[in-house]
Amino acid sequence: LMAETKTVLYFSPHQDDELLTYGIDIAMAVKEGYDVHIIMVTDGASSNVRLRLSDGQYCEKCKEYHNFPLTKEEFTATRDAEFNGCCDALGVKPENRHLGNNRIVDGTITLEAAKAIMKDYIERYGEDCIVGTMYPNPPEIQHRDHRTLGLAAQELKAEGLIKHLRLMEEPYVAVIAEHDPDDEPTRIVAPDDIAEQIMEAVKSYFLWKPEEKRYAVGYHSVPNEMNQLINERALYIHYFD
Repeated sequence: LMAETKTVLYFSPHQDDELLTYGIDIAMAVKEGYDVHIIMVTDGASSNVRLRLSDGQYCEKCKEYHNFPLTKEEFTATRDAEFNGCCDALGVKPENRHLGNNRIVDGTITLEAAKAIMKDYIERYGEDCIVGTMYPNPPEIQHRDHRTLGLAAQELKAEGLIKHLRLMEEPYVAVIAEHDPDDEPTRIVAPDDIAEQIMEAVKSYFLWKPEEKRYAVGYHSVPNEMNQLINERALYIHYFD
C-alpha cells in the first residue's frame, strides 16, 4: 500500500465479494494500520439461493428440507449478517461498513450509478484515498455488476478523480482469464496469520442457524469458490498509481 494516504475504500458488488476477491487485501490493509472502509453497492437480493431456501426440497448441504420463505428484504438482511461476520474476522470496524438503505438492486448496476457512488465516497473521504474494486474482465466470464464497478473505476482514474487504484480479480476468474502479457495480475499468497483470518471469515458465510435467521447463503451460493480461496490463499491484484 502507498504511504501517503491512510484511507482505503473498497467497493464490493455483493455480500461475499469483499471476502472472495478482496479479503486478503482488506486484512493486510487493516493489519498495516489503514483506515479501511467497505461500501456494499447492491442489496444482494437477486441470488437464486433465496428461491432455493423456500423450494421445499431436501438440501444435501444442510441435511434438511428447505422451507424458509424469505422476502427480498429478509434475504438482504441475512446476507448483511454474513458480511458483518466476515468484517469482524477481517478486522473492519463496524462504523466503516457501509450498508445503505438505498443500495442498487442486485444485477442492475449501471456505469453512471457506479461512478456516482464512487465519487460520493471519494468526496467524503478525500481524493487522496486508495480505491479498491473489481478488475473488469470479459463479460462472458464475469458477473456484470463486478465488471461495471471495474469499468467505472477505470473511467474515474482516467478523469483524474481516482489517484490510487487497486483492481482485484476474482480468484475463480483469474485462473481462467486470458491476460495481456503487459497486464498480468500480481498474485499474492496470504501469510499464515492472514490466512487464519480468511478461514474465520468464511465461517460466517457457512453458518447455518435458521433459528437465528442465518441461512448460509455463501455456502449455498459459492462453496467451490470459498474452498478455492481457503486452499489457494491467493489475491490477484492490479495496481494503478
